[in-house]
Order: sequence, then C-alpha cells, then structure tokens
Amino acid sequence: MASAAAAQLAALTNAYKELFATTFIGFTVSTTLYGVSVLQTYLYFRQYTEDQWTVKTMVATLWTFDSLTTIFVAHVLYVFVFGFLNREPEINIPWTFTAEKLLVTLITFIAQFFYAHTIWKVSLSKITTAFIVVLAVGSFGLGIYTTVHLFKNPALDSISTRSFLIVSGLVQGLAALNDIVITGALSYYLYIRRIHSLASSGKLIDKLVLYAVSRGTLTAIAQIMFLVLNVGVPHHQYWLPFHMAVGKLYVNSVLATLNVRQSLTQTEVQLGPGVSQLVNQNGEKSHIGISSKPITFAPIGVTNSTMTTVTLSRSGAPDVEQG
Repeated sequence: MASAAAAQLAALTNAYKELFATTFIGFTVSTTLYGVSVLQTYLYFRQYTEDQWTVKTMVATLWTFDSLTTIFVAHVLYVFVFGFLNREPEINIPWTFTAEKLLVTLITFIAQFFYAHTIWKVSLSKITTAFIVVLAVGSFGLGIYTTVHLFKNPALDSISTRSFLIVSGLVQGLAALNDIVITGALSYYLYIRRIHSLASSGKLIDKLVLYAVSRGTLTAIAQIMFLVLNVGVPHHQYWLPFHMAVGKLYVNSVLATLNVRQSLTQTEVQLGPGVSQLVNQNGEKSHIGISSKPITFAPIGVTNSTMTTVTLSRSGAPDVEQG
C-alpha cells in the first residue's frame, strides 16, 4: 500500500515537473513574441491613422486577444507552480488554459480570414478563396468543439483520449494545411504579376513573395510541430510551447502585413475595407485614398515622371496603366 502511494506521488511529481517545464518554456517564448506584437500595434496606430475603422477594430481585437492569452498563460504557470508545492492529489486543466485555447482559435480564424481577403484581391479566384475559407471555418469549428470538451472535462488525462486526439489533430492539420495553401497561393499569384510586370516592379514583387513565404512558413511549422507532438506523444505535454506561440505568430504576421506598407518603396497598398496608400523611398506618404475593395498589393514603378501600375483583371490577365 505504501509503495503504491509512493509510486503515485512520484508519477504526480514527474507530471508536474513536465507541465512546469513546458509551460515555462512556452511562457518565455510567447511573452517575447507578445512584446513584438505590442510594438507592432503601437506602430500601426501611430502610422496608419487613415485606415478605416474596420481594420483598426481588427488590429485592436487581435491585440486584446493576444494580451489576454499572455495573462492566461501566466495564470496557468502560477497554478502549476503552487499546485506542485502544495502536492495536490490530482492534476486538472486550469480554466485559463482552456480560455487561452479558445482565444488562439479565434486569432487563427481572424488571421486566416484576413489572408483569404488578400488572396481574393490578388487573384480574384473564387475557388482558391473559398477553399481557404472552408479550411479556416473547419479548423475554427473543431477548435470550438475541443474547447467545449475541455471546459466539460478539465481532467488532464482527457486530452489524451483517442477521440480528443483525433479532433485536435484535425484542428492543427487543417490550420497547417491552410497556412501552406495561403503561402502557396500568395507566392503563385504574386509570381504571375512578377512575370507580367515591368522591371521596376519586379524587385518589389520579389520582396512580397519572400515575405509571404516567410510568414507562412513560421505559422505552418508551429502548427505542424504542435500536431506531431500532440498526436505522436499524447501522454506528454511537449506540444505546449508551440501551442502558446502559434497564436502570437498569427498576430505578428497580420500586424507585419499592415505595417510593411510604410517600408515598401513606391508601393500602393490597399487594405480593406481600408486605405490605399502610396509611399516613397524615404517612407513619406505620397498619396492617401480610401478604397472599399478588400486587400491587394499593387506595385507602382516610377521612372522619371512616369508611373506604372500593374493590376490583374477579373480574368486574371495583367492590366498595365501608365500616366
């Protein structure tokens, strides 16, 4: 009897140690990323005061969710530390962890929907946009299901059940697949513009392609590692750092997409429903115009006094205007 109690206490201690270690690592990484998102949010509201209220509301919502997830992760770490010190007889998932998971699900959906608008404006492809939206909605719906499951079953072993692992794996799998599709679509349609654009616009489009690949790779890798570790080693919590980081990667990718307008040379960027803005090489705003269209990147090349705009028509063919 005594040996069984000792074995149970040892198992409990090891479980708490693992929870503390993985949560601490995740908290450290996520807090660092949160600092970056705070800076990016400040820069956005300082530099882009002309954007429509819908874009500003999206940014404020993402920052609020990001802040709450940081607070919730800190609370989870607090619970695990003092639970270990008090030698509680069982391990339950804190409600703040489940709430943080819900917010990450919402952040992922908002970010992927944002990029669905970007794909639509760049390509005007209903099929590609619809596919991205379906994947985003599917991941969001299953994410809500797993969140409700955790609220109803807060025991730690509930996340290791076969049914939960299947649904959770689908959530991360759909999200990772969507990131890959978004990255591939952005790169492909921007590359088409690269082929049909003038030389002065080519370098700019190359930068946009590189940026699209970079942001998509980070979020996709985080989702894939989350999936592999969650399903591959279900009785361990090695996936926690990736779960805590992935939401903040989405927030920073959206904010970076908005803030990059200031750094692109002679680039007209429409974010919608939002603002069309032309900036020069020194980063000074040259033209501000309100646009009701969703999201597009329209490179502008300036040679002497001639300005060339490269866009795609609804049929997908490039339209070049000079003036």
